[in-house]
Amino acid sequence: MNKTMITPADPIIGTWKLNVAKSKFSPVLLKILNETVPREKTELYEQVGDRIVLAATATMADGRSISGRYAWPAKGGIASVQEDLPAFAGITIIETLIAPGEWYATFLKDGKQFMVIHKVVGEDGQTLCLNYTGADAQGNSFGQTDVYERQ
Repeated sequence: MNKTMITPADPIIGTWKLNVAKSKFSPVLLKILNETVPREKTELYEQVGDRIVLAATATMADGRSISGRYAWPAKGGIASVQEDLPAFAGITIIETLIAPGEWYATFLKDGKQFMVIHKVVGEDGQTLCLNYTGADAQGNSFGQTDVYERQ
């Protein structure tokens, strides 16, 4: 008997809202991204065919609204930015799937790694933590944790 295996969607798929109070922001990273602490931020992860698409929208503390989209292969690989995001100009992003609900996003500028985001969906499936580590061009290191809650 020939049975088709159905792969369940990665637990990261869904809508996530940033819990600003539980998150810890880095002034170094905010400067790199030319951003302020967000007042609110939502990330929507969808699987479209064999790709995962991330659409993010935010209202920053200074009142500006920003949004962006990028996509990568659902099994990991090089991401493609789907909107003009000045903070991502000249940057290559490689998404690595560790296990369903656990990803590493490695950011390269001019071929040099400057940031890694470790994305982990909590065991209960209701929390998504993005742990950023890296350094700016002057060698100032940073760490930041964004805590999201499933909507």
